[in-house]
Amino acid sequence: MYLLSAAFWSVIRIFIAYFVSLLFGIVYGVLAAMNPRRERWMIPLLDVLQSVPILGFFPIAVSILVFLFRGQRIGLELAAIFLIFTSQVWNIAFGVYETVKTFPRDIAEMALSFGMNSNFLVKRIYVPALIPTIIYNSGVSLAVGWYFLMASEIITLGNVEIRLPGLGTAMMGYVAQGNLAGMLITVGTIVFINWCTQWFLFRPLIEWSDLFKFGAVGSAPEEPGIVAFLRNNIRWEKISQHLDRILSWGETLRKHQKILSSLRYVLYAALLGLFAYFLYWLLKPPYSPRLVEIPENLIATTFRVIVAVGLSILLSFPFVIKAIRASNTVKNIYTLAATMGSVPAVIFYPLIVRSVGREYMGVAAVLLLLTGSLWYTLFNMLKGALMIPSTIIEMANNFGVRGFLYYRTILIPAMLPSLITGTITAWGGAWNASMVAEEVNFGKEIFSIHGIGSLLLSATAQPKELLWVVLAMTLWIVFINTFFWKRWYNHAAEKYNFSE
Repeated sequence: MYLLSAAFWSVIRIFIAYFVSLLFGIVYGVLAAMNPRRERWMIPLLDVLQSVPILGFFPIAVSILVFLFRGQRIGLELAAIFLIFTSQVWNIAFGVYETVKTFPRDIAEMALSFGMNSNFLVKRIYVPALIPTIIYNSGVSLAVGWYFLMASEIITLGNVEIRLPGLGTAMMGYVAQGNLAGMLITVGTIVFINWCTQWFLFRPLIEWSDLFKFGAVGSAPEEPGIVAFLRNNIRWEKISQHLDRILSWGETLRKHQKILSSLRYVLYAALLGLFAYFLYWLLKPPYSPRLVEIPENLIATTFRVIVAVGLSILLSFPFVIKAIRASNTVKNIYTLAATMGSVPAVIFYPLIVRSVGREYMGVAAVLLLLTGSLWYTLFNMLKGALMIPSTIIEMANNFGVRGFLYYRTILIPAMLPSLITGTITAWGGAWNASMVAEEVNFGKEIFSIHGIGSLLLSATAQPKELLWVVLAMTLWIVFINTFFWKRWYNHAAEKYNFSE
């Protein structure tokens, strides 16, 4: 009965956070992809935020929401939902951005040349084209929400720890007791719930999403029951009218450009003032003696993250090849991966550490980082491979392009934008997983290794030290984004666009 009640609360939080993530991700991704000026700051910001471990959001989110609701339960619930949201939203937003950015330009230009405004472009062209991306990326977002559930349901306020009812709290209780049976039952409950979601909801939607694949040929896939139910029971005309009204706000705002510019400068000044005060507070003594450990720990975790992301790409390729050779296996691979991706990290760590030995803690940490990054690369690479236009596949078959030649000249170039999106989100997922990969308590045993994740956990009760660690991570991630990810992504979007 206890686990049933805990499962109810966890499911409510997961799905509320998912729907907010879905809405935010679509809006954010489309806005970033459609305007180069916005893109210059929105995408680096997204990359930084998705790479900051969930604990980095704790001080701000919890403090604000607890203050606004005077410590009542609703404030704590909203804080937990927000923290789950921070683990789900980045994958969806990056997927939406990639789809719009790499969408054939000739179609968009044709629509505009016929006098169709940007609102029509978003509503009638981009939104339908986003359906396969949304379906594929939703699976991994839900799985990641379950993966980080424990970090979201246990809230620390100074020296006070608040545990909300849920499966994450139950899991941590069993971990602290060293109760392996309780852990396995809780994990089994999480896996069962996520499997039901994937099997009965997303599995039929995957096949249906082929209807919206660019360049699709052949008969239309059968409409699943969930789509028929939504179509018949939701007043889509009203939603369409509201969407038109929201999109028209952009046109209205553009007419008041001078007012917007003034407000923008006021906002910049306010943000600059807040940032100056933040720096003053951060630089004011006393200083923690452990701040000198940040560079060394940052480098150690970076090396592990690079290895984990590289392994994620290599391990994903066999599944992608299997999927394109036998399209009927795609749904099975998707369901299995989405289900396995929901298994909380802490269940792996004692087993991994005891298998490889304490003397190989670095290897154990990389393997656990892999559990937080593999699903991102796998889902995005699967989506990229299956979104190849049917006309190109038929042409390759007619000309006898097979084997390594097919992979080198068609498969890898065609899915490169999705591969980069998967790599970027896997990079952020691995950084997020560092806090559970580098230090875990199992009963009276503590498995720990030097790294930014373990340093972050030890600094949770000290806001200033925690912010120093998060700030160092953020600056490092901005540096990598500017000199590596951005250039790679732009190259793939320009060179491997189907309209070129």
